[in-house]
Amino acid sequence: MALIEKVSPGSIGEQAGITAGDRLLSINDLPVDDMLDYQFLTSDMEFTLLIEKADGDQWEIEIEKDFDEDLGLQFEGFVFDRMKRCRNKCVFCFIDQLPGNMRSTLYTKDDDYRYSFWYGNFITLTNLSESDWQKIITMRL
Repeated sequence: MALIEKVSPGSIGEQAGITAGDRLLSINDLPVDDMLDYQFLTSDMEFTLLIEKADGDQWEIEIEKDFDEDLGLQFEGFVFDRMKRCRNKCVFCFIDQLPGNMRSTLYTKDDDYRYSFWYGNFITLTNLSESDWQKIITMRL
């Protein structure tokens, strides 16, 4: 589920009745786990959004737009589930070799292909599930 943080004034999203605080549940009955899914699935000119309103009501919204038109939705973060972390115990791990007393974010063992694609982070590709591989192939990442 993707928490919608902001809806641009005059956008398709606003015209469809989407508001900040709503949650995007799916696009064309496919889950939306991150911005890659969102960008990929909204690149079509016609699709259906499943939105959960703050009161729990679910709205199915059919969208028709130009290819380059944005919905005007901004989300809480880049991934809507959790960052995938490295589970390896490599002797050469540069994270494990960092000195102590540095900012905590430097010690995050990110092994998430989505961040790798979006931000250029290094990953090992050893912790991918079959569905991760399928998504990489389908989206041609």
